[in-house]
Amino acid sequence: MRLFIAALISEEVRAALAEARAQLERAVPDRALRWVAPENYHITLLFLGEQPEERVPAIVEAMGQACVGAAPFRIQVRGLGVFPNWNRPNVLWAGATQGTPQLTQLATTLERRLQSAPSNKQFHPHITLARLKTPCRDAEGVKKRLFDAVQRLLPAEFGSYELRAISLMQSTLTPDGSIYTELERVEL
Repeated sequence: MRLFIAALISEEVRAALAEARAQLERAVPDRALRWVAPENYHITLLFLGEQPEERVPAIVEAMGQACVGAAPFRIQVRGLGVFPNWNRPNVLWAGATQGTPQLTQLATTLERRLQSAPSNKQFHPHITLARLKTPCRDAEGVKKRLFDAVQRLLPAEFGSYELRAISLMQSTLTPDGSIYTELERVEL
């Protein structure tokens, strides 16, 4: 099973992100960009990769332990950017601003409990909107059109919501993109 732990987003924020995606897609209609379906928008707290089904109860238990003492909190979704940078954009994202310390704490605790060798990689809470295929034809033109389209949308306010739970998600890869299924939900 291909698994990850996520902070799901509200329908209002999802709708605002989908509207921004539509504007960006019209401005940059290149097939070099693979757009994430709005129903798949989420904030990944920890990607677990392929896991045996028998490990699911232990993962859910670790999620519960990570949530002990964590109260529901507000997440503000604001701003657009790319990873790693505009010279080599691979991922277009919307940022999580308010709620970042709590999301970071959850991600760190989950990684410590579930990974034998923590990555020590800095956590950047975000929602992936698109991935740039590399290499692609007219990469410089695509980057410029994407940069210009993002600049027109800034400051890109997508709304806020209260996070009350984290979710264990299964990712099923298909030729038409990933399908995400919520397997378990653990309340904060």
